[in-house]
Formats: sequence, C-alpha cells, structure tokens
Amino acid sequence: MTGGVVDHDLSDIAPVAVLGTATVVGVDVAVKDVGADPLRAAVGVAIKRARHASGMSMRDFATRCGLSQPFVSAVERGMSTPSIATLYRMAEVLETEPSALLPIRPSGSVEIIRAGEGERVPSSDRPGSAVGRVLLADPDRHLEIYEYLIAPDDDLDVWYEHPGNVVLYLTEGRLLVEFAGHPTADLGPGDCVVHPGPVPHRWSVLGPEHVRLFLVINSASHSS
Repeated sequence: MTGGVVDHDLSDIAPVAVLGTATVVGVDVAVKDVGADPLRAAVGVAIKRARHASGMSMRDFATRCGLSQPFVSAVERGMSTPSIATLYRMAEVLETEPSALLPIRPSGSVEIIRAGEGERVPSSDRPGSAVGRVLLADPDRHLEIYEYLIAPDDDLDVWYEHPGNVVLYLTEGRLLVEFAGHPTADLGPGDCVVHPGPVPHRWSVLGPEHVRLFLVINSASHSS
C-alpha cells in the first residue's frame, strides 16, 4: 500500500443520497427488466417475505426506501435486480441484514459455485456501475462474499458507508481505495486491505487493465 493521509471534504462531492446503512452518490435505480430467473426471483421473494413480516404495504416500503412503487414491484416479482446500495437501504428499512435478502447458501454444507453462477448485482444505482457476483450470502454467519470484474470505464465514482468489517483482496489489475480521513491504499495483485465498513470509501481503477477482486463483508459486529 502507498499514499498519505486523505482528509476528504465530502461537501464538494455531488449530492449524496443516504441509503439506509449505505451512502452513495446518486439516487433512484436503473430498472433492468430482463426476465425473471431463479436467483433474481429468490431475491424478490426474500424481500417480499421480509416486507410482509414487517407489516408494511408495498407503497409504504417504497416510500421509506426512497424508491418508486413500480420498481419495488418489479424487484419482488423477480423482474429487476436492486443494486448493492439499494439492497442495503431495503435491509435497513426492514431491520434485517442485507445477506438475508440474497440467495442463501446453507450453513455447514459443502457447495461449489461454478464460474457463471451467482446473482449479478450492480454496485450502485448509477448507470454503468460495476457489477458484482454474489458468491455467498449467509445471514446466520453474517457473511457476504462478492467477486468483481471491473473494466477501466465502469462507473466507480461512489462513496460507500455500510455496517460490518470489510476484506478486499485483489487478484488482477491495480485499484486505488480512498478513505475519508485515512491513508489511501494503492493495491496490486495479491494485495489485501481490511477496514471498517462505516469508514467512507471509494474505489478507482488504475491503468488500462481490468481489475478482479474479492470482497468479503462480515456484519456480525453490527448485528450484536
């Protein structure tokens, strides 16, 4: 890692939308009606069940999340995929963990996730944002694992805050991770950074090559 202390003045960033426990630049969601598939449908069913358990109507839930009712309906029917930022906002409103709204891998089982498998989830609500692949979402172990393959022109101009602790491991390319009030991390293949999720952070691809990374979020400390 390289770089000095970065003392960000976040007031000069574009208007920030507070998405429950996630804070990102930009609001609303680009709807992607590409037809329901089993993984997308599972996310929709989990969100719908959690909403029903909370006693909220779809209209009330959409209002509290700052989303349109048609978009929430499309998500619950498995026709649209919420971004990671929106998923965190939904989880906060529903008073649950984001991993509880994702396809669950049973605890204690041995399972292989093949290349090409796993729900694809945009990192933010902005057009052209990087897309992550959900490898594991286990609310019992308070654990989320994502794989990202990021092109140099993917939109990463987003500041995040979320609960739990983060482990980011880079396997390909170069990535700059900025932290508000903390040293900047310049990562190459084999480098790893561990940090608290509530510290505002942002990624940037360095150079012309794509970046592949694995992101692990453990929210046990948030749930205790």
